[in-house]
Amino acid sequence: MTRDSYRSQIFGQLRSNPAPRYSGPMTATRARAPRHTLPPPPRGRHRSADSFLRPIVESWSVQPAALRVLRAFLGVTFFYAGVQKLADGGFFHPGSLSYIGTQLREFSQGSPIGGLLRFAGHVPVLTGLAIALAEIAIGLGTIAGIGPLLFAAGGFVVNLLLTLSATWHVHPYFLGSDSIYAAAWLAYFVGVAETRRRARQSIVSRKGHAASYAPPGAIGRREMLRGSALAGATLVSASVAAAVAGSPAAATNALQRHPGGGSAGAGRQASGGGSSGGAPQATQGTPIASLSSIPVGQAIGFTAPGVGPAALVRLGPDTVVAYSRVCTHAGCLVGYDASSRILVCPCHGAEFDPAHGAEVIGGPAPAPLTPIKVTVDRQTGQVVIPS
Repeated sequence: MTRDSYRSQIFGQLRSNPAPRYSGPMTATRARAPRHTLPPPPRGRHRSADSFLRPIVESWSVQPAALRVLRAFLGVTFFYAGVQKLADGGFFHPGSLSYIGTQLREFSQGSPIGGLLRFAGHVPVLTGLAIALAEIAIGLGTIAGIGPLLFAAGGFVVNLLLTLSATWHVHPYFLGSDSIYAAAWLAYFVGVAETRRRARQSIVSRKGHAASYAPPGAIGRREMLRGSALAGATLVSASVAAAVAGSPAAATNALQRHPGGGSAGAGRQASGGGSSGGAPQATQGTPIASLSSIPVGQAIGFTAPGVGPAALVRLGPDTVVAYSRVCTHAGCLVGYDASSRILVCPCHGAEFDPAHGAEVIGGPAPAPLTPIKVTVDRQTGQVVIPS
């Protein structure tokens, strides 16, 4: 056998009978790569608290400093406004200085939304409760960053309605606080929307698409839970405020419509008094009421030509004064407190002394009420606005 044939025979056997593969355990000495495991997520109370508080903190951190200042002020102020209403013992008490029914009736005088206010005046307690709860919810929601656009729009609507009612008679308009609050809510709404728009643009520019972007206010399970927590906090705050409510303040004269004069209701800004006594001859002018129909120390409401709602106060047997009823602070309509013989604003507690030119004796009003000249016709016994 030649050498070449022998080689081909040997290599052919090797190819037909390959070496068996070893299937036993590996005995390699190379160390395995360490396996890294993540710690389990926190459970129970800590996890719930963290998942609730983290979005609140993040909502503050992503906003510009100017928006944070505006957010804090509006949120705290609205929360306080709602709590203050419920903590006022006279807010739901008919005849008190701050009774919501009286406020609605007086705000409707000359207001462009007078019809809406008169309708709400049929259910004053329900209206007052809805306003207070809405203010608390808007305040807490703004602070917590829950539905910021929704609550900013709600705050704007509330202050717009107050501008058209409570401070509608304030001139010039910039002296009324509600218009400023409405502008502040609108600015906050625009600021939040702009911040979200820029955040979306930043994410899209990095990833190249917007499919995976979820806006901060997207409604999901977490937002639903936070909304439920907000509702609970609102009810708890309202309950605590109602529990600590004080006793109602002294009732005021309702200044109802007088048969001989104009309608009762709100008034304008006032300041000095009318004249006392009267001329022996008949006085030409607009009659308001008979002097004998007004007890000394009491007041009636009427509508003064060119002025609007006004109050006529009888200081003595032959002395009467008249003033516009629009408070010089925020335009609310003042009432008359017969026990102390002063004119009182039901909104913010401003007090005016009719015996001394309706000068301010308490509260935030910056000026006296506007005076209306009146006189007593000796022949007829009528109180008249001279023509």
